[in-house]
Amino acid sequence: MNLYESQKTLFAERPARMALLALPAGDANEVVAARPLRINVWRNHAIESIMSLAQPYFAWACLAPHLHVSHYDDSLQFDAHKPADVELIWLDASRYGDEAEWLTWLTARLQALRALSAAPIVLATWASSDGQVKLQALADRLPGVRFADLLSFANEAGRPLLDARTATASGTPIASGLHAALARKLVCHWLAGCALPPVKAVAVDLDNTLHAGVLVEDGLNGVVLTPGHIALQVALKALQARGVFLALVSRNDFTDVQALFAERGDYPLRWGDFSAFEVSWGTKHDALKRIAAQLNIGTDAMVFVDDNLGELLSVGTALPEMSSVFAEADADLTRRVLMHVPGLWRWKIGSDDTVRVADLVANQQRTALLKAARDPSDYFRDLQVTLQWRVDPTDQLERLADLCGKTNQFNLSMRRSTHSKLSQTMQSPLGHVVSVRMRDRLADSGVVAVIVMRRDGSRLIIDELCISCRALGRGLEDSIVLAVVQRLPLFEGCAELVMQVTHGPRNQPALQWLAKVIGGNPRDDVLSAGEHRLAAQRVCDFTAPSGLMLSSGDLPHES
Repeated sequence: MNLYESQKTLFAERPARMALLALPAGDANEVVAARPLRINVWRNHAIESIMSLAQPYFAWACLAPHLHVSHYDDSLQFDAHKPADVELIWLDASRYGDEAEWLTWLTARLQALRALSAAPIVLATWASSDGQVKLQALADRLPGVRFADLLSFANEAGRPLLDARTATASGTPIASGLHAALARKLVCHWLAGCALPPVKAVAVDLDNTLHAGVLVEDGLNGVVLTPGHIALQVALKALQARGVFLALVSRNDFTDVQALFAERGDYPLRWGDFSAFEVSWGTKHDALKRIAAQLNIGTDAMVFVDDNLGELLSVGTALPEMSSVFAEADADLTRRVLMHVPGLWRWKIGSDDTVRVADLVANQQRTALLKAARDPSDYFRDLQVTLQWRVDPTDQLERLADLCGKTNQFNLSMRRSTHSKLSQTMQSPLGHVVSVRMRDRLADSGVVAVIVMRRDGSRLIIDELCISCRALGRGLEDSIVLAVVQRLPLFEGCAELVMQVTHGPRNQPALQWLAKVIGGNPRDDVLSAGEHRLAAQRVCDFTAPSGLMLSSGDLPHES
C-alpha cells in the first residue's frame, strides 16, 4: 500500500483501530526522508494505545518520532529530562482534587518545565467548563504553552471522552473508541502545529478535484458539483480567508476556466479567491515552481492536490519537498485529507496571517509604482511607506516566533528562536527583541521583521535577523535594519554592530545583503559563517531614503 492508497484508511470519517494497525510502517519514507521529531511525554495515565495508532500518521506526515515517555507521575517532576522538539503533558485530570488548587499547582509545574526547556509545551487534558476557560487562559499567559482540549475534541467528534469500563484494562479513562481519531489529531494538528513550519499555499487541480468531470469534455454545465466538492471548496475558501494562498493548476484552456468561474454561480470558490493561476498544457511541476516564485515562497511551503497519480508522482520526483494530496472520487475524503496536512492547521490565527493574501495583491501595484518612479524617494513618498518598530512587544510574540520559524530567504543566523526563547530574551536586562511593521497607503503588511539582539560591552550583537519575503524587493532591507538600530537606546555608546551568520540552503538573499553592507561585495559565497562586524559609525552615517516614514510606537517622523 503506497502513500496515497493509505489515505482512505487514515482519513476515514471514523478511523478504525484494526485498519490503522494493519497499515505497513514507513509509507512516508517512500517519498521523502522522514524528519526527526523528539517528543518528551510527561504523563499520569497511559498513552501507549494512542501512540501505537499514531505511527501510521507519523509516517504519512513524514515524521520520525523519537519518544521519551516518563513513568506514571502525578507530581510531574520531569525526571531525566532530555532535549526535545515538543514537550507533551498527558494528564488525567480526574486524579486530582479541588480544581482551583489543581490549576494553581499546574501553573507552577508548567513554569518549572519552561525553565528546563525552550520547546513548545502541549498540555493535553480536560476540565469542567469553567476549568477549560481557565486552562486556555493559562496557556495564553505562559510562553509557548498550548492547551490541547481533549473534552472539546471529544464533543466535536460526537463521542464521550471518558469510559470507566475500559479504564482499568487500557490504563487511561479516555474512551477506547476515541483513540484512533485522537491519534490523528495529536500528530497532524497538535504536534505538527508546534514543530513544523506552516504551509502557506494550496495549489489545486480543477477537473475531478474541484468538481466531478472534465471541463473540455463535459462543458461548463456538464461538470458536476457534488456535496463533497462543495464542502471541499468551502474549506479552501476558509483557508484563503485566514491567509493561505490558493493557486489553480490545471491542464485546460485558460479562457474556458475563466468562463467556468464566471458562469457557475453555484461554485463557492470564485476566480478572485486564487492568488495565482497556471492553466496550460505544460508540466505541473514547472507550473508549481512558477507559482512559488510568484507568491515569493518556497515550494516546501506548498501542498498540491490532484486526482492524477501520474501527475502527483511526477511532482513528487521533481519537487520532493512539496506535500501532496490525492484527490479522491469522494471529495469529502479529499477535504479531510487536506485539512490534516501537517503545517496547514494552526494553533492560532493572527492578524498578520489574514493580511497576507491582500498584501500580495497590493504588491503587484507596488511593483508597478517602483518601476515608474524616478527615484526611491518618489516611490516611498507616493506610497506613504511607514516602518514602525517596537522593542520587546510581548503581544507580538506569536508573530515573531512564526517569523523566526518559517523565514528562509532573509534569515542571517537560522537560529529559529521559539516563543519561549524570545520571551526569555525580552526579560533579559541586556537583550531585546525588536519588531518592525510595514504599512503604506495600499495595505498594512503587518510585522515583517524581527531583530534579536544583546549588548556585550561596547558591542551590539544581532543574534537573529529575519525579514519576511513580503518585505523583500522594495529596497527596504537597509532601513529595516540600520535605520531602526541607530535609533535604539541599546545602540547608544556602541563601537560596533556584530551580526551572526550561518549558511542555510536558501538564505542567499540575506547573505548577499550583509556582504554588500559590510564590504560592498554582493557575493554571498565570500561571506563566511560566524561573526561579521560593522563599525558603529557606519550605522550612524546611514540615511534612510527621503519620503520613508519611520516611527517608534505612535510617534511617526519623516527621515
